[in-house]
Order: sequence, then structure tokens, then C-alpha cells
Amino acid sequence: MQQLHIINPAAGNGLAEQTVMQKIPAGQARYLTTGVGDAERIVLETCRSDPNTHFVVYGGDGTVQEAAAGIIKAGAGKTALLSVVPVGTGNDLLRTFPEQGKLHVIDALKCGETYGLNIVNFGFDSLVVEKTERYKKRFPGSAAYIFGLVDTLFHKIGQQWKIELEDEHGNTETLSGEFTLALAANCQYYGGGFHAAPLADPTDGLIDFLAVKAVSRLTFLRLVGDYKKGTHFDPAAGKVREKFQSYVCYRRCRRVKLSGIGSFCVDGEVRPRAELELSVVPQALRLQT
Repeated sequence: MQQLHIINPAAGNGLAEQTVMQKIPAGQARYLTTGVGDAERIVLETCRSDPNTHFVVYGGDGTVQEAAAGIIKAGAGKTALLSVVPVGTGNDLLRTFPEQGKLHVIDALKCGETYGLNIVNFGFDSLVVEKTERYKKRFPGSAAYIFGLVDTLFHKIGQQWKIELEDEHGNTETLSGEFTLALAANCQYYGGGFHAAPLADPTDGLIDFLAVKAVSRLTFLRLVGDYKKGTHFDPAAGKVREKFQSYVCYRRCRRVKLSGIGSFCVDGEVRPRAELELSVVPQALRLQT
């Protein structure tokens, strides 16, 4: 199996290229991405000529998302292999896979014309990511996210959405109202370590969907600590803890559609969209940790 090393030279405030180029064995193919979408393009082209390629990606979750989308769009999910060397800002995907040296066959989230591996988020969270990008040049790692979070808190919290859900049995449900944020999770962490979806399993063929109703800034600040630690869920009972039940809607589903969102954030990358439908793609990819 041939290897292709894909390096995002902008990852980690430009430190990725300096850190990893000398670590790649001599003679192995390498590629430096040139901008947004380039990792997906090179992976798609490579898979079409050799669907058995092992891609080693050096970057953050956004670069990994692009590589995964390229593999899936090429129809090479069962033959190609993806490995990740986390040198980005958040590096949240691998937090769900703490064991090294294991092969995982994982699901993906189809979101519009692309695919995500980790978490797709909406509302407050999407706005935070937009603002986080402005702070990355001044603050490293999760500090940029915290500054983006505080900045967003000074603006209006809450948007009017319509949310349509379909569970694994084909039953449908519609939620309407004002919401602060929502996320569709394949894996468990985002935002530089927020354990927002602690029950999510990237091999179960389902989306863990969580929507937070509109809350005051004071309530948000009172609850966000538990949300970061993942203690808003009771893992033994498999549900949201009583303290959060009046604020949080949690469902496990195979399809979800949100209307009125304005934008969405897939694996740390924000995209404009007024409406988005997501579905789970079971066993979409082979991930080597």
C-alpha cells in the first residue's frame, strides 16, 4: 500500500510544516496543501488512480475532514486508509480514539455536498468558530476558542429553527422554537476539548443530536462548565442529567434537517447555509490511530 503524506503548512499557526517535514521517511510521497479544499482534491484524485492508498494527514480537524471527504467521494472507503498526525488548533477527532495502533471502521456524516467525521454544529457554536479564527494568530490551541466563546456571548443568543428528526426505526419528529445551539455528533469532542457528546459512538450507525433551547447568558455561563466536561449526560442511564433536561433536547437518529440556521460548522470549518440535511453513512472509512 503506497503512502501519501499530506501536510497543511498553515496548521498550528504555521508550525506543522516545520515540525513534520523532517520526520517523513526519505522517498515517501508528500504533498503540501495550498488552501481550503486542496486536501480533498488531492485525495480524490489519488484514490481514483490508486484506491488502496494510505493517507497520513498532518493538520487539524478541518484538513482531516477534507481528506475523509475525498476518500468517501472517490468510493474508496473500504480500501484506502487514513491516519492523522494532530498538529492543528483543536485536534478533537482523535480524543474519541485514545488507543494508538488500532484500526477503526467508522461512520461519517453526510452534510449537504460534503462529509464530516467528528461533529457538525450550529448556532452559537458556529459563531464561536468564526470568531475563533480571528484569535488563532494571537492565542494558541483551546485559548483561541475560549476567546471566541467570550466574544460571542456579548451578542444575541438564540435563533428560530425548525428541526426535523428521523430515528433508526423511521419514526419522525419535528422541533420548532428558539435555540441557542445544536450539534450532530459522530464522535465526542469539539472546540478544543469540549466533551459535548460523551455518548456518541462513531461505529453505531447513528447520529447523536443535541439541541440547547434559548437560555440567558447567566444560565449559559452556569451550565457551560458541565457541558465542557461532559457531565451534562448520565452515561449509565444513557440520557441527559435532570439538571439539564429543561434546556437540552437529545435524540439518537439517522437523519436530521435544520432550517433557519444561517451557517453550519463541519469539523471546525464554517460554511454558509440557511438549511441543511444530515444523514449517517455507516462504516464509511478506515481510520488508523
